[in-house]
Amino acid sequence: MRIEQLTFTRFLAAILIVVFHFGNGVFPFNLPGLTTLISFGYIGVSYFFVLSGFVMIVAYGREQSGISFKNYYLNRLAKIYPVYITALILALLVTKPQVEATKLGSETLLIQSFLPRFLPSYNLPDWSLSVELLFYLLYPLLLNLFFLKNRIFKIGVFIVGFWMLSQIINYLLGLHNNGTEIYHNFIYYHPFVHLNEFLAGNFTGLVFLRFLQSEYLRSDKPLLALMLVFILGIAWLRWMQLHGFDWAVNFHNGLLVLFFAPLILFLSLNRGFFAKIFNHSLLVFLGEISYCIYILQLPLYTLFNNWFKLNNPLTALYFYIVFLIACSSIVYLYIEIPGKRLVRKYLKNA
Repeated sequence: MRIEQLTFTRFLAAILIVVFHFGNGVFPFNLPGLTTLISFGYIGVSYFFVLSGFVMIVAYGREQSGISFKNYYLNRLAKIYPVYITALILALLVTKPQVEATKLGSETLLIQSFLPRFLPSYNLPDWSLSVELLFYLLYPLLLNLFFLKNRIFKIGVFIVGFWMLSQIINYLLGLHNNGTEIYHNFIYYHPFVHLNEFLAGNFTGLVFLRFLQSEYLRSDKPLLALMLVFILGIAWLRWMQLHGFDWAVNFHNGLLVLFFAPLILFLSLNRGFFAKIFNHSLLVFLGEISYCIYILQLPLYTLFNNWFKLNNPLTALYFYIVFLIACSSIVYLYIEIPGKRLVRKYLKNA
């Protein structure tokens, strides 16, 4: 089951992260409200984790007999690894870091986030793919042994309880931050810290399958109400920033599941204005290349600055985004898609 109106949101999240990294202070992102949103741009990664959990359920949640471990793992590997290794090689070529063999090995094997001393990665954003690796490894077990064997209420109680416990632990870990880089890398980037987001996405997917026929949730009203809550939340954060409040709340590790889960659910069920707009073929394509945009953003930014000497930050940012989208489209068409086709051909002939 493909839910095209969700695909474009992946592009929005990826661009939010790109602007967070490279567009600070550039118009219009320096305007009140937008500057607050951009300062929390890292939350786009949390959205990816919740969406990943949701998509897994939608893709496999109706397989009453369970899923094949071999086919599942090969499909996941084909989806992420060709582009992942392309981005890593490009990052090494253009940034020319002093390479440590064990660190490079951990990054090549997608285990760098499990080992905080190997962070930051040579290709900085790829830590999240290491987190996704944990999700991919656990999901067949979760589906076959838990989701398919229990009622949605029991699953919901477990996942909500796990999420609440994880937020308490994350808050306490943040309070006792000893300031070392390894501790910081652990509480922000370790895969187990983000597991609550994936599970929340799984539960959202189960709720989606339950409410597919809901007429009320197909309207625009739930999404409009959620957008109002979002605007009020940004206004509140802006007020907090202006008045110098320093909060210990960590938005990075699942707290915003409270917003992301209903957003994904309402948009998936929507058959109104939002669905019509987000289902446009161009927007869907932008969503399809979002993984390439995300994973290639650092090496392509370095490459762009080496090739083009643009002194105006506004011009540089927007030309870079065009450059990033163009290159990501090429990588998507000639690396990501062929990689998936090769695996499907192997599975068909196996």
